[in-house]
Amino acid sequence: MNNTQTIKAVAGQTNESIQTVESILSSYENYCNKNITRYSRKHLTAIVEFIANETQLPEATCSKVMIQFFDLVKNEIKGKFFK
Repeated sequence: MNNTQTIKAVAGQTNESIQTVESILSSYENYCNKNITRYSRKHLTAIVEFIANETQLPEATCSKVMIQFFDLVKNEIKGKFFK
């Protein structure tokens, strides 16, 4: 799944605009660049806080998008290894 497909899938699952999802995932990329060892779902609270501060979007929106993103990635990985 490429970047555009990922954004569209998460937007569809969360009922958020493509622009909102794109902004959140771009901010997540910035977070990952600064926190190279703290990028997984177990750091969701810190990730959401960073994204909300950077994008000025509500934490609830950021959390909803990131949860769907992590679920999508998990399902994509499972699909590739368990076909």
